[in-house]
Amino acid sequence: NDGLYELMQTNAGFIGFMNDLHKGRDTGSVWLWIIDIAAILMVLISFSGLVLLLYIKRKRTAGLILLAIGFIVIWFFYHFWGQ
Repeated sequence: NDGLYELMQTNAGFIGFMNDLHKGRDTGSVWLWIIDIAAILMVLISFSGLVLLLYIKRKRTAGLILLAIGFIVIWFFYHFWGQ
């Protein structure tokens, strides 16, 4: 072995940087905790909004229709694009 090596460097720009932050790639344990805590807070905020929606009679039907449409759109993207 002559001690030579080959180095390949790729730069995905801002989108690549944001993707790495989103996935917690090459970050420490503190960032992973921040990601998890943010996800838990978003779920709690979403559920509290759904509970509040169910108590507002005027907006209940429209809100539940939008909820169903949201589930269908998410399922569509997951089923046809994500796999």
